[in-house]
Amino acid sequence: MASGFIEIANKQGLSATLLPFGATLAKLTFPDKDGKNQDLVLGFDTIDEFEADTASIGKTVGRVANRIRNSKLTFDGKEYSMTPNNGPHYLHGGPNGLGYRKWEVVRHAPQSVSFSVTYTVNDRNQLIIEHHATCETAGLLALTNHAYWNLDGSENVAEHFLEMSSEEYVEVDDTFCPTGAIRPVNNTRFDFRAGGKQLKESGGAPGELLDLDNDLVIAKKEPPSTPTSSHLRFWSQKSGIEMSITTSYPVIHLYASKFLECRGKNGEHYKPNKALAIEPQFHSAAPNFENFPDVSLRPGQHYCQEIVYTFSRVN
Repeated sequence: MASGFIEIANKQGLSATLLPFGATLAKLTFPDKDGKNQDLVLGFDTIDEFEADTASIGKTVGRVANRIRNSKLTFDGKEYSMTPNNGPHYLHGGPNGLGYRKWEVVRHAPQSVSFSVTYTVNDRNQLIIEHHATCETAGLLALTNHAYWNLDGSENVAEHFLEMSSEEYVEVDDTFCPTGAIRPVNNTRFDFRAGGKQLKESGGAPGELLDLDNDLVIAKKEPPSTPTSSHLRFWSQKSGIEMSITTSYPVIHLYASKFLECRGKNGEHYKPNKALAIEPQFHSAAPNFENFPDVSLRPGQHYCQEIVYTFSRVN
């Protein structure tokens, strides 16, 4: 990749390539079962392509990740309206959100928010993303990383496996925006417990597009009780690569890229279901519902959240 990209790596072959624009995870390579380096995230070859992208590929999105219902919210007694960019809703902070800005050291002005995203690759084959922020004026903040994961380079991720311990999911309407209800996963397509299942088993007739675009709630008994536990496991039998995730965020949003359509790395045509976006975050539309976590950030508070990705080979 061209100048402007930043690479961090360990001695075991885990390598992350980053881009200041959007605090983006541009590339993540890890050796497969045959020792061949596999790029596990979707992306582009040039900075210009990342800047032109409208699918938030690899970006740090916010100030409020995912949807704000009907592009309206009330904060500290005042109603705010945004310009819709996802049907009637407001998605990922809009066209001027954090994913479309160049992250760098800037002069700190009054009434601003100071953000930082730290990427770390360690010798335990982990990529660690830390989100930090402070503010001088109260506002809303709910970040995530929006990488699209495909662990074997296949045309789609229907045969990838997913396991989650989540016992509940956030109900959505026909526009994929939360209704405010939290439902049990029992007897639904959102039940990925008990060893997990292939994504193609998560609903729909054979050959139909996967339409996952939902929050799964991390079980209240978490965080993981042992160092080898995780909130999510995602793996490919074809490549033999497994990725597990632990996080301080309360939900993980899964988006099976149903509406993805663009040219990516090496000119590849990315089509729907090419990858699974796995987004640890606060509840989608959190500002719209009192029963969802408070995503306000006020002076004197420190926003501090973590996502830990661990890479290994399937036994």
